[in-house]
Amino acid sequence: MGARLSIRRKTFIVSTLRKRIEHALRARSLSPGDRLPSTRDIGSELGADPRVVMAAYQVLAEEGLVEIRPRSGAYVAATGALTEERVPSPDVLTDVLVAGVVRGFSLVSFTDHLRIAALGRRLRATVIAGTLDQAHGLARELRVDYGLATTSLLPEQMKGGNPARAALQRSQLLLTTKDLERHVSPIATELEKRLIVADIRPPFMNEEWRTLLRYGRIYLIAADPRFLAPAQGYLKSLVDLGNLRILIVGSDDLAVIPPQAPTYVTEAARLKLGKTRIPGRLIPPARLLAEDCVRAIVSFIVHANMDQAGA
Repeated sequence: MGARLSIRRKTFIVSTLRKRIEHALRARSLSPGDRLPSTRDIGSELGADPRVVMAAYQVLAEEGLVEIRPRSGAYVAATGALTEERVPSPDVLTDVLVAGVVRGFSLVSFTDHLRIAALGRRLRATVIAGTLDQAHGLARELRVDYGLATTSLLPEQMKGGNPARAALQRSQLLLTTKDLERHVSPIATELEKRLIVADIRPPFMNEEWRTLLRYGRIYLIAADPRFLAPAQGYLKSLVDLGNLRILIVGSDDLAVIPPQAPTYVTEAARLKLGKTRIPGRLIPPARLLAEDCVRAIVSFIVHANMDQAGA
């Protein structure tokens, strides 16, 4: 039991460090050759034995992302193995393809159908949410995970006339939050657009967030002051808010963030900050949508593409 727990702990730390380094490289808060936090610092932050952290760094060194320098520490490799997109494991791809073959499709025809279903045409979506942080975060997920062209709208923009109306008319899909469903649903019906109501899973409750909040403070940077109240209301039943500090771009001094402190930046805040360097250690963006919502979006994309193809 102890050995299995140790392996799971090491796997979690490897995954956490890999995501942090790759995200920081893309956000340009880390560069090849930069020194990484010590095993003692990471161990203290994540409640882990420094020896387990070193073993995790060794795994990342074997992957080419990290360089271990004797008596000096861990550094971002000069030629870090950073890719824009993770490659699915052979097991994941095998499961998908086997599911097609056992249903009577040949491997060739099934993969052709998969390509058409996922990439048949460029679909557009409009996200309507109550704050910039919600709207841009959901739009980013639709763009990155599903390849949709996206537009973000706030409720007040829905009353703005032609630009908002044009965005809605161009879109095949409207995505909104539960609190705005009753306002958006009549518009979707009028325009004959598919409406999906976002079911948000606890966005900060992955294992990394739970561990960080258990052992110290996390900083969350947002763009819209209106995000503060719903975020605190949502999180107060899930975490100790004493360990979470939310800062608003343009209102709060970001210099209060200690160097290397775990810091989450919403998509809207990132856009607002531009190239401004954040002093903290960036936590990679979380996926926001729950599984039933993911299924609804994928189903919409597949049906839209297969209908277009005449399948």
